Amino acid sequence: MINDLLKKRAAAFDSFKALADKPGILSTEDQAEYETQQRAVQDYDAQIARARQAQALSLETAKPVDGQDNADGQIKVRERDPYSNEDDAKAMGLTTCRGLRAIASLKMFNKAGGVISEARNFAASQFGERHPITRSFEPRIDPVTRALVTSVGASGGFIVPPDYMNEIIELLRPKAVVRASGPRVLPMPRGTMTLPGQASAATAGYGNEQSPANQSQQSLNQIVATFKKLMGLVPVSNDMMRYSDPAVDAFVRDDLVKVLGLAEDFAFMFGQGTQDQPMGFLYFANRWVQRNGGTPGVWSTSGNSTAAVNGTDPANSTGGNFITSNETYTLATAAAELGGAVNRLDAANVPDDKRVWFMNPRSYNYLYNVQNSLGLYVYRDELMTGKLLGYPVRKTTQIPTNYHDASSTNNDCSFVFLVEMDEAMILDSMSLELAVSREGMYVDAGGTTRSAFQSDQTIIRAITEHDFQMRHDQSIAVIQFVRWAPAIS
Repeated sequence: MINDLLKKRAAAFDSFKALADKPGILSTEDQAEYETQQRAVQDYDAQIARARQAQALSLETAKPVDGQDNADGQIKVRERDPYSNEDDAKAMGLTTCRGLRAIASLKMFNKAGGVISEARNFAASQFGERHPITRSFEPRIDPVTRALVTSVGASGGFIVPPDYMNEIIELLRPKAVVRASGPRVLPMPRGTMTLPGQASAATAGYGNEQSPANQSQQSLNQIVATFKKLMGLVPVSNDMMRYSDPAVDAFVRDDLVKVLGLAEDFAFMFGQGTQDQPMGFLYFANRWVQRNGGTPGVWSTSGNSTAAVNGTDPANSTGGNFITSNETYTLATAAAELGGAVNRLDAANVPDDKRVWFMNPRSYNYLYNVQNSLGLYVYRDELMTGKLLGYPVRKTTQIPTNYHDASSTNNDCSFVFLVEMDEAMILDSMSLELAVSREGMYVDAGGTTRSAFQSDQTIIRAITEHDFQMRHDQSIAVIQFVRWAPAIS
């Protein structure tokens, strides 16, 4: 119990000290948290003090077990014996003789190979026939030798080490789904690549035998891919790396790899295509709307969103592939929206080679459990095969469920994507690189530059470089403001 309280007190003190060491004047929130953690440390100190007092009293008031009394009720011990005389033990610099007796008994027991009768013989030869340690190996022992218990350190607990598993229980994480869904993966060793494409086709028409053919010419465009750098860095105390089990460096390395994979996955779906970030599914679809005179969407998790509104593009039969979900959804509206997403890609002449659905588990679980008027599950049988309307389904909490609608009436909206993955391209310019340094510098969370060498730390850094592109922006259908959820969630 005391060990648990000490661990909790250490965690509270770390939070308290971090705020105490924070430069400048604390904000109102930080000041409130500072006072909360200060009270927590003080509360733990009081609990630890009470627990230690209770432990001390339990030692002082321990009673002999049945059958431990001598016939005359007196303890028979040798003179000047620190194993049974408290004053002799204190004269040797010991606090009490109890722990000394416990250790001596354990030594005799180990020396005898765990055989109690042999342990008694060894104790008798070393301490005498009537000594408390010798009597401890008999059914009836002198009352000075109390029963050893694991719950009290001095009475035996110190010699019972706790079991320890040299494995850290992993954090629960979302699934990274985009790279696992089969996009085209292209090497980009120079960090940039130009991909030429066709913007328009030639024309053809009928005429009589003397009519000249109408002249026409194709037009071209290009996609320019440029590497985007994704990085992660963790400083680790060298003392922790020396003494900890399991190995901290392996734990940090594995965690960094997973963190970078999830950051990449989120960017492939929701990246806005800024200079430092790839563009993802949502904003490729948004760019297609803008190119066709529609209204680009602006989605927010803190205020009113702007819904994407499709434009007009007669040449491709679609001016955008957005479908706005009915916020008072039913089975009928959900079915219409799913079918509409498929139709949007078909109408834009998008290939049907490797289409994949992407959605939050909340949306998936609604479809899995929704029933028709006859009480039959509509999509469950197909979803159990991993497909929806014939296409594979990927579910991940990387797709949030906290977007606001246009009026902020609902702030639990999400997205469902239908993507032709043969049109998606991941351009890798540098595979994952892990580096370790004990001499480098880094800037901590508070903005302070620190030296790993001076602080006796090791810096573990992970870097990967890539870009994400779609061969055609219209290869993505998006259902926006999705609120589908199971009846109980």
